[in-house]
Amino acid sequence: MTVRLARGQVNVLEAEHIIVSVRHNAAVDLSALLLTADGMVRVDADLVFYNQPLGEGVRLMPGEPGRPSALAIDLRAIPGEIDHVRVVVALDDQQDSLSEYPAPELLIDDAAGNRLCEYVIDDLGPESTVVALDVDRGPDWHLRPLGHGYHSGFAALLTAHGVAVGRTPKPPMPLPAPPDPGLLGASQELALRKPGGAELSHVKMALGWDPVREPGRFGLREADIDLDASALVFSGRELMDAAFYGQLSSKDGSVRHQGDNLTGAGKGDNEMIDVDLTLLSAEASTVVFVVTSYAGHTFERVRNAFWRLVDANTDIELVGGNLRVGGRHTGMVVAKVQREADIWKFHAVGAPIQAGHPVEAAEQVTPYL
Repeated sequence: MTVRLARGQVNVLEAEHIIVSVRHNAAVDLSALLLTADGMVRVDADLVFYNQPLGEGVRLMPGEPGRPSALAIDLRAIPGEIDHVRVVVALDDQQDSLSEYPAPELLIDDAAGNRLCEYVIDDLGPESTVVALDVDRGPDWHLRPLGHGYHSGFAALLTAHGVAVGRTPKPPMPLPAPPDPGLLGASQELALRKPGGAELSHVKMALGWDPVREPGRFGLREADIDLDASALVFSGRELMDAAFYGQLSSKDGSVRHQGDNLTGAGKGDNEMIDVDLTLLSAEASTVVFVVTSYAGHTFERVRNAFWRLVDANTDIELVGGNLRVGGRHTGMVVAKVQREADIWKFHAVGAPIQAGHPVEAAEQVTPYL
């Protein structure tokens, strides 16, 4: 019997050889990343996609005319140091939006063509790329549907996982150049480091979401979902300062909140936190970025929410992620900037928490320091 997967559901695989394909109304590319336990590729060859269709244990098979390719995954041949095979769906036109089409559907078959699982990737927003699901190693291999739209696009997603995108353009249209400055992070559960270049010194963390209208007794009504961006400054594991809607600046002025938005009204970024890493005190070791829901609305009800990191010196978006993870949590630790050997490095976290206020979040942040 075919299993209908839902986001966050874990399904143990009994088959050792599976075929992953996708149904979608637009032209899409299917790809896979072979990732170690820290969420990174070992080498560029751990990317399997249209320009590099063969990897260790994973092969991209050409589709029928007018149909997308499919991924053949032989779990017996996956290298021992690989913990995750991450399946990605990207629109061929990276300027297009997944929200403009019916939800893509992943199909997982065994080698004989028997349908094992189906997964409809719903609630997608303006992104052109989605991290669809992981095939995770454990006592048994299992599927973990993700459905995370990737705000910065396919090229930035590859860069975030450690792939040198510039060496693998898709003719005749090359992939966009990877972000240049800074130590980047964008996808959940990744620790990302810049391979070279100038040190990032001044960043902005932005939060955006859309107003939500829900059915009421007299028609649609505003749900007044109020998300709040906060930056918590730690010395070791001790909270030493913060910037949020109730305290717009840290004591030393290095971290500044640009103002509270109560509903998500307005285009683009709704809240912004400016962090000048050169002004942080010597005692500060970590700045953690947190998003909380003031009135306790769970993230199941949030619409088109995203966060992004911006280079404050150039106003160039470095990387971003979305918050439409559909859980019953009321907050999320999205990322941190951490001092390592006098160099600031950026790490994505993507950990759900239960908090409506930054003070409530502080204690739950410490496991991620």
